[in-house]
This record gives sequence, C-alpha cells and structure tokens, in this order.
Amino acid sequence: MRPRIAVVFHSRRGTMRALALAAAEGARAGGARVRLLRVTDAGEDGGPWPEPVAGPDDVLWADGLVLATPTYFGNVSATFKRFLETTSPLWRQGLLADRLVTGMTASTCTHGGREATLLSLHQTAYHWGSWVVGADPADPVFRSLGGNPYGLSVESRPRDTDGTGTGAVEQRAARLLGRRLAELTARARPAAAASAAAGPVKVTVVHGADSGPARLLAQECAAGARSLGARVRLRRIGGASGSVRWGTAGWSGSPAALAKPADVAWADAVVFGGPARLGALAAPLLDFVQSLEPAAGPGPLSGKPASGFVATDRPHAGSESALLAFHHVLLHGGAVVVPPGYTDPSVFAAGGNPYGTSHPLTAGDVPSHAVREAARHQGRRAALAGDLLRRTAGENAVGTTAVENVREIA
Repeated sequence: MRPRIAVVFHSRRGTMRALALAAAEGARAGGARVRLLRVTDAGEDGGPWPEPVAGPDDVLWADGLVLATPTYFGNVSATFKRFLETTSPLWRQGLLADRLVTGMTASTCTHGGREATLLSLHQTAYHWGSWVVGADPADPVFRSLGGNPYGLSVESRPRDTDGTGTGAVEQRAARLLGRRLAELTARARPAAAASAAAGPVKVTVVHGADSGPARLLAQECAAGARSLGARVRLRRIGGASGSVRWGTAGWSGSPAALAKPADVAWADAVVFGGPARLGALAAPLLDFVQSLEPAAGPGPLSGKPASGFVATDRPHAGSESALLAFHHVLLHGGAVVVPPGYTDPSVFAAGGNPYGTSHPLTAGDVPSHAVREAARHQGRRAALAGDLLRRTAGENAVGTTAVENVREIA
C-alpha cells in the first residue's frame, strides 16, 4: 500500500499554502496518497483557500505529516496550535505513535524565529511518539536557502490567492521535503516488512565513559535491542578503560571498546547517551556526534533512526533540555529522530520523559528498575525502527496518485 501523507497548512498571506502545494506535489511524486488540508482561525468559514479543513481524523489517517505554519513570536501560530491541541484525545489513546513528521515555516526576517518554530513542531511530534524528519542537510537546495536541517524555512511575502509567486528554489525545496517524507514513510510502514535476507538488524549504542549511570542505561538499551534479535555494538566515548567519575555501583562486564565513526556507519539504528552538563550532553559525546555531520553527500547517520538518553545531577538539570538539544545535533547529521514518546507504560513509570530515558543522580548511582525498563524499551524501539528504515527505496516501490482535495474514506 502507498503511504498516506497529510499536508496541513495555515496561511494568511499565501506563502505557507504555496509551500504546502509544492510539498504535496513532492509527496505524490514519492508515491504517496496525499491529503492537502488547511487550518482556519476560530470562527472563520474558509477564507480564500479552497482546501478542506483539517481535523484530528486526518492526523489519524496519515502515516506521515507535513506541518506548515507561519512563525509568530518564535512559535507556531495560535491557529495552528489550536489544531495541534485537538489531537489530545488521540494522543491519550496512544494512536499517534510512529507517524513521520516534518515541518515548514516562514517569517519576515531571516532570524525571526524560523528555527524555533520548527523545533516547537518537533516537540509536539515527540510527545505524540512520532518520528521527526528534517531536511537533508547535505542537499544543495536546502543549503542555498540557509542550510536549515530542521525542515524548510523561507521568507514570508504576500502571494496571490492561488499560491503563485513563490520562488523557484523555495518551491523545489518544498517538493524535495515532501518527497523525502513520503519515501521514508513508505520504508517505515510495518506492512512492508524487510526481507529475511537482510539478516538481523544492527544497533550501535554509544555512551559517555565517565558516567556509571549512563553506562548502565547503555547496557539496558543494548539488552532491549538484543531481545528482538538485533546485533548490537556497545561502545564508549572518552575516558580511560574502567575510568569513571560519576558512580560505579551496578556495573557489569568489561568496559566497551572506543566508538569510531565506522560503528555508526555499520549500524541500522544508533542510540547515544551520557551525562548532562549545563543543559547539554557532555562535550566528549557531542564532539563525536558532531564529527559525523556530512560535509558533502550523506553522512553515516543519514536516514537512520537515532535517539538519546541522559544522566543528570538533579531531576531538572537537563533531563529534557539536554535531549532536545541533542536531537538538533542528530538532525544536522541527517538522522530520523525516534524518541520513546509515550509509546510504552515504562516511559510513564520512569518519570514520563518522551524525549529519551533519563536518570538523576539524586536518585542514586544505580538507575531504578523503572528507568532501566524504559531504557530497554528505547533499545527495542531503536531496533524496530532500524529494521524498517534499513530497506532501500527499491524494496518499497510504489505508484503515484493525485492530491486529494476531498477526503477519501480511510
């Protein structure tokens, strides 16, 4: 079956609609069935745009979503936020997990909050339990528009009501983003299972060597992936063999080998973790991941599911901010961010962090049973996502169809 993509836009001046039309065209070229939908202001009966109004059922219908909103004060528009909040009943039922989401935005100045708006869309997707897809950071089209790896961002200018007038490069970038989402969504559909000939999925788990709790979470994450039959490489960043500053209780086994870029290139999915310092993951781990950013062409993280876990000194000393900042790093590498979301009861039991497993040292050197179970779930989730996304586009060849301006029965 073809993947189902909903392109949902809010547009007052025409810019976002023009981009949405192009993204829908790109998704269609990528083989998807597409719904092009608008979001309206409260009490508005439609305005100038003819597309159907989006609702929660459209989010439920879709395998992937392009979310397009103008930037207001560094965030999504109030109109678009109200639409996102209508999905709460679906979220409470766990019905929004494992969709693929990307974003587009526009503002009147280059640094008027475009990145912040896209990142706020990502946070909604993480809470849904969805996977976040950015722009291809190695693509010269996106580089020519400012090199935003978080999605598509452009200058907002008045458009004709039919959406014409958008620059050719902007149009092309929107088509590329729509096609990238459609192709990744086709690969991520469980119904299109990987062939047995592909062999066991390969997962690399990389942890900071100077944190005992991070090492324990890495071991649990690796164990979760292995429980699904994955081949796992457990690797460390920095530190002498056996050297640690943060807690030593509960260690098992010998120290992992040092991580190398080849370990990431080998893997179908990657999970990184370590201690947080000053609201970000510690420098040695960041240095390693930043070295993977593609200079030209795809890097070793390109198109692969990736996520993170963290150990902090206090519950609110980076448990969320360090992981969110780390997701930005992953998107610069071209990865598909696959966080835990609220996709398993173990996430709630461990404190309810949808961005990744976290453990504060105030709770002890050894993560609790609940936190270790959440780390195992994160490892299983990485293995499942890696098993799906490792397939080539050729194994998921699909036809094309027209954009739907009228909803079909799902």
